[in-house]
Order: sequence, then C-alpha cells, then structure tokens
Amino acid sequence: MKIRYSLLIILLFFKFTSFAQNEKTDESTINKTIDRIAKEGFTFNVTESGSSSIKIGMGIHFWFREMQMNPGTIERSSLSPISHYSDIALRRMRMSFRMNIEGRHFLYAQFGLTSESNYNTLNSGMFFHDLWYKVKIAPKTYLGAGMHMWNGLSRLSNVTYATQMTLDNPGVNFPNVNVSDDFVRQYGVFFQGQLGKIDYQFSWNQPLMPTNSSKIFNDKEIEENGNVGVAYNRYHSNFSYKGYMAYSFLNHEKAEITPFKRMTYYGKSGRFLDLGAGFQFVSNASSAFDGEKIVHYNQTGLSVDIWYEEPLANESVLNIYTAYYNYGYGPNYLKISSVMGGFASPDPNKETAAQGSGIEQYIIGTGDILYFSISYVLPTTIYDSKKKIMPFAAVYYKDFEGLNEASFQTDFGIQYLVLSNNVKISAQYSFRPVYKESTLEVDEHKGALIVQLQAKF
Repeated sequence: MKIRYSLLIILLFFKFTSFAQNEKTDESTINKTIDRIAKEGFTFNVTESGSSSIKIGMGIHFWFREMQMNPGTIERSSLSPISHYSDIALRRMRMSFRMNIEGRHFLYAQFGLTSESNYNTLNSGMFFHDLWYKVKIAPKTYLGAGMHMWNGLSRLSNVTYATQMTLDNPGVNFPNVNVSDDFVRQYGVFFQGQLGKIDYQFSWNQPLMPTNSSKIFNDKEIEENGNVGVAYNRYHSNFSYKGYMAYSFLNHEKAEITPFKRMTYYGKSGRFLDLGAGFQFVSNASSAFDGEKIVHYNQTGLSVDIWYEEPLANESVLNIYTAYYNYGYGPNYLKISSVMGGFASPDPNKETAAQGSGIEQYIIGTGDILYFSISYVLPTTIYDSKKKIMPFAAVYYKDFEGLNEASFQTDFGIQYLVLSNNVKISAQYSFRPVYKESTLEVDEHKGALIVQLQAKF
C-alpha cells in the first residue's frame, strides 16, 4: 500500500513539474511575442525576405484632467460660474496602415479621432489624418505627395505623439494648427532624405481655408471688426513653403519612412546630439487695418533646435531638448487656443482674462519663444525593474509684440513605462499665465493636472 502511495506521489510530482515547466515556457513565449510586437508592430510580409510588407498600428491617449479656470468663466451648458473643471477624454485614437514595396514605393494612411471630450458632439466620426505616397528616387532620397505632416521649423514640429517627453505638444511648435491646416496636415508635395549625417525635408503645400472659421477673416471683416494695428489670419489662396534640416554629431538615426520623429529612444539606440534649423513661409496670409487701409503681411516662422540624448550608468538616460522660435505674423498678432476647452464660456457679468475663459491661453504671436525640456530615466540603483520611471520638466518663455509682458510656462511630470514606450502611465501638472485684460500683463498663473494612459502597438 505504501509503495502505491509513493508511486502516486512521484507521478503527481512529475506531472506538476511538467505542468509548471510548460507554464513557464508558455509565459516566456508570450513575453517574447509581446516584446516583438512592441518593437516591430503588426507586420505582414508580402515577400519571404520581408522586402515588401504591410504594417498595421493602433494607439490611444486616454486622459483625466483637473483644471483651474481663467477668471470670469461659466460652464457652457448650465451657465453656472466655475473655477475648476474635471473631465475624462480621448485625446487621440489612431489606426495606421503602411505599405512598403521593395523599399521603393510607400503608401501611408492614418485614421482616427482627436480631442474627443465629454463636451462634444455625439458620433463626431473618425477621419483621415494622413494619406500620402512617396517613391525612392535616389539612395536615401524620396519624393512624395498627399495629405501629409512633413513639416518645417523644428524636430518638435514633426513629433510623433507616442514618443513625446511631455504628455502633449506645447503648441508653440504648431503655429497654424487648425487655422490653415487640418491637425497640422496640409495637401502638398514633399522631398526628404539623408545626405551624409544631414537629415532634410522640404514641402510645398496648399493651406486649407475652411468655409466657416472663427479664426480666419476676409479683409472687409478685419477692417470693420478688427482692432487697428493688429494682424489677423486672412482668407487667401497662396502656397506655403516649409523646411527642416538637422546635422547629427554622434549617432545618426536611420531614414524613417514616416515624418514622425522621436523625442527619446530611452537610451536604447545610443548617443545623439543633433543641431537643427527650419522655416515656414506663407505670403500675404495676415491682414491688419492701419486706420486708413488694409495692409497684408507674410507669415514667417524660423527655428533652431538642439536634441541631446545620453545613456548613462545603470540604464539611466538623460534627454535634453531646446528650441528657439521666431514668428512674424504681422503687427501685434496673437493666437489664442486651448485643448478640448469647449465646455467653457465667458461670463457676461464679470471681467474675463485677456485670453478668454476656461483654459484659453496665448499659444503663439509675433515675437520670440524659447522652449526647453529635460527628462531622466531613473537608474537601476534607484529603481531596479524593466518598468522604468522617467521624471520630466519643460519650461517655455514667450515674448510677444501684442502683450505688455513676457511670460513663463512650466510642465512637470513623471512617466511610468510599463512596456517601454508602448504602454505607459503618466501624470503632468502645468502652469499657464493669465493676462489681465486692462493691462495685458500677467496677473496670475493657473494650473492643470493631466493623468494619461498611452497604449500603442
């Protein structure tokens, strides 16, 4: 009897050990598959060598926000005065499709939603953000056309939402977003590639002129309703010209198929030090009434930037980016904007901030902007895990001709990299200046907290 029990125990032990090994093997296989998909995405090879392929991607930015309101704000629906506002929103949802035929022909499409908050039209619908084709015309040289984001100005003006160091772009890098472009895209032709250690891209585009816009005016409207000596966006049919070049002093990034640049590799691709410069230009895109007649002005943007990433000891990583922008959009030009701020309206019975109600702020204007960001991936001596922690901070200085005082803005936050850059949880607190309407000087600062989930494959 004892022998039977002993044999049964031995058999059960081997069965359990075999099951545990299979579980361990299955878990290892699963982890390898996840890592491979996180790195390569969903790629379907058309040829055995992989020289022709189709790649599908998908990603989301899911937000929770707690925001302080500008003075004189009411909630748009209830008309009740509010000093704070909270919401849950889908900042971005993207599906991308990329076709590569023998490394010579490329077709790219990106489909999705942008800025869907609780205060919005129901079933607003998805739309194409990108739809373009390019062909290889020489080694590392490409020519393409379509609805695209091959922008000029700076590295940050060509950033992918998935690899930003802060939770969102600061706005100073996209001066015409949703004014004469569609979420930073325009229809046009682009030319891009690499020459030695120089990356370059240039484009010739048609600015978009929406038939109904609260941000673009004809010359008659500017003369009748605009302030004297203040430039506004005007309806026109002129083309825009954009360009950006960067020289790599250390490691050189490979030529990307898409225009979306990374702001960090989290130290996985070596050391980088890039110096870049860019521009964008549209003739007679602004108008101002000088008291007697309408005067047209060109819209110009110039930028220089430096991007530096240094892997350090114990898997820590330092990343620094700084950019200088100079905008000439006509006398005293100012652009006011907010992200998903449609819930707010100005209180007719109270004095509002100069930039408006809710979370409105001065994004760009004729003048100068200096932007600086820094991040640091914590070393394994502090946090020993594959799930990395990265604190970050950003500061931007704005000096606009149309305001009587320059301002500073700040972003502070931390990112928890659950699966490198593919899955991460982030939190950021930002301060924005509030200008007093009577003096056009900084009166106070208001804050906003954003907690974000990013998932992208």
